[in-house]
Amino acid sequence: MKKRLVFFLVGAVIFLISLPISTKMVMELIHNQKMNVLYKITNVSEGFPPTESTFNFKGHIVKIKETIKDESSYMDPRSNKIVIADLSLKLDGEEIDTLKDYPIRVEEEGLNRYYGEIAYLILVDKKVDKTQFVILLKKTREMEKKLPNGDIVGWVPPEKLKYTLYTLDVEGNLKNKSFSFSERDALQTELLNAGVVVPYSIGYYTDAWEGYPSIFFPFIFPFLTLMVGFLLIIVFFPIRKVKI
Repeated sequence: MKKRLVFFLVGAVIFLISLPISTKMVMELIHNQKMNVLYKITNVSEGFPPTESTFNFKGHIVKIKETIKDESSYMDPRSNKIVIADLSLKLDGEEIDTLKDYPIRVEEEGLNRYYGEIAYLILVDKKVDKTQFVILLKKTREMEKKLPNGDIVGWVPPEKLKYTLYTLDVEGNLKNKSFSFSERDALQTELLNAGVVVPYSIGYYTDAWEGYPSIFFPFIFPFLTLMVGFLLIIVFFPIRKVKI
């Protein structure tokens, strides 16, 4: 009876440890399939040559005006030459937003100069067959530098990152919404990933699927351990014998 109880308790512990993360991972898979059915998101800055920062969407001109504030440069932790500039976002000649004293990759061209800070996306809502132009601005400034000892300074914790999202439809109607890394909806999560304006790939329910898989994770833990724990609970469930 004691041996049976030990196996039951081991199974219960393994099952309870594996259940939360496995549940979120399954929810994330279902969520991703749902989002793929509802939306198609394209980053217009992919490929070569680099996409120009002036973009024509259905006759409406989106443009980034760059004003370099300081010609002196430094190298960021990814070996990009950085200078500081003011960035003005314009729609049909009218200024709609600004980013003050932002780092830009001065040796790059087009939108690549603002990689990680500004993104242009095409969003197609498949359900209503509607196409919109999306502009993502990272409103939290980061000035990352690598110290001689290898430490990286000037970065901001992900949970403190702020963003502004602009959507432009084919009629020229512009809407905007501000949100944060820690408080975002499902579509905003997809747009952040597609625009590469987050420090790493993120999920809506969990980031567990975003890393490189190994034999241990997620195959052994949490899915195999979940099944083993469940089987141990079923097989060794303590049942009292009733005397007749």
